[in-house]
Amino acid sequence: MKIGFVGAGKIGQALIKGFLAAGINNQDIMVLKSHHQTAQTIAAQYQLQLADDYADLNFSDLVIVAVPARAFADVIDNLKTNYHGMIVSVSGGNLAAIKAQLPVDTSFVKAVPNTPVQLQQGITAISFAETETAANRSLVVELFKKVGQVYVVEESLLGIYGTVAGCTPAFVNLMMEALSDAAVMNGMTREQSYQIITQMLLGTAQLAQASNQHPGELKDEVTTPGGSTIRGVAKLEETGFRNALIQAVNAANE
Repeated sequence: MKIGFVGAGKIGQALIKGFLAAGINNQDIMVLKSHHQTAQTIAAQYQLQLADDYADLNFSDLVIVAVPARAFADVIDNLKTNYHGMIVSVSGGNLAAIKAQLPVDTSFVKAVPNTPVQLQQGITAISFAETETAANRSLVVELFKKVGQVYVVEESLLGIYGTVAGCTPAFVNLMMEALSDAAVMNGMTREQSYQIITQMLLGTAQLAQASNQHPGELKDEVTTPGGSTIRGVAKLEETGFRNALIQAVNAANE
């Protein structure tokens, strides 16, 4: 499969790294030149094909648009007159409205991946137009499965899927930083605190995934009567930990 990219920022680079790690040949990936030289730098770093203009992107089976929202309309205008194939937007857009602008031989798909796609541990939510062919749906889903889990959802749900998969890692990182601060306050070195916290999160997540138990059950397994863990849980409840997370997700999804 040949893949084109318009936009090589953080999410574009994450996808490129993930696809390369998944075995896609670097010569099967093309990036469009950018004014800020980011695409040229990435193309040189990974020995990718470099497109001089939008027409060159017809080399690709599909083109992934990963540009800031302010640039999206101009990119679509250029693609609709120069590219005929499948456009996968990770930059937003309305399925019906964009599809109506495009030639009949050009498809439009929306996808919301998160940055762990670069490690093939990502989550991508995808929405298709009702008229999209089964072959095209399969093509896109199988591509993103190379870099993690894929969920095909209604367009109206893309926001919350993107929030939970893409925004909450920042919340977890903030939690990690706070846990490290507490560990340092109590005598642990900063370096060791981050090593232990990172491994704790990995182990906890893997246990939840392997056991398929409800998180409440897993919490109960380590909260012995009168023990230190239940005292910590009680303090989290007292200080509004759960509600803070709910409010943060709601705010991010607005």
